[in-house]
Amino acid sequence: MAVLIFGVRGCSVMKSFWSRCGVAVLVGVAVPGVIAGPAAGQDRGLLGLGYQLVNANSHRCLTVTAGGLADNAILIQKDCARDSSYRWRFQRSAAGYRIVNAKSGKCLTIAGDSVEDNGFAIQNRCGGATSEWQVGGRTGLDLAYIRLENAHSHKCLTIAGGSVVENGIAVQYRCDDEASRRWTAKLMVGPALD
Repeated sequence: MAVLIFGVRGCSVMKSFWSRCGVAVLVGVAVPGVIAGPAAGQDRGLLGLGYQLVNANSHRCLTVTAGGLADNAILIQKDCARDSSYRWRFQRSAAGYRIVNAKSGKCLTIAGDSVEDNGFAIQNRCGGATSEWQVGGRTGLDLAYIRLENAHSHKCLTIAGGSVVENGIAVQYRCDDEASRRWTAKLMVGPALD
């Protein structure tokens, strides 16, 4: 069993998840196999942790079709589950972040380097601007109602047609304030149930 210890700097990370933090050191009981702590700098509440990406319009999670491991697997929305294919990690990159699927280790990417509306969101090997994203609409450590804008196309991740149904296909589209182009990065703790 591991114990997570967050110092004074870590306290500010935890503040975003709990309404107050009145101690210098927080000690939590860790779930076996899960070790997390604050990263350095402004992104300490974002990097290295596993998140579900929940669409603000449908309240469903971004995942890989059939939990696949292959390059070019299409990304869809489904009812949220604890499988590792529903978890994403943010890694710092030159243009913002790479968003990496916890199960496959592959990046959220736009197929064929498309810059057009409705270009398919897929998972693929990490590399190049199509696998880099900027997180917009973020206030401090708050990861609710954010925009994920592709660094290559400058289009936002959305669900095609604003669909709310299971298996709705993830695509890129012109960035605006539509709820289907907004996401909440929901921190996941505990082991995946694969």
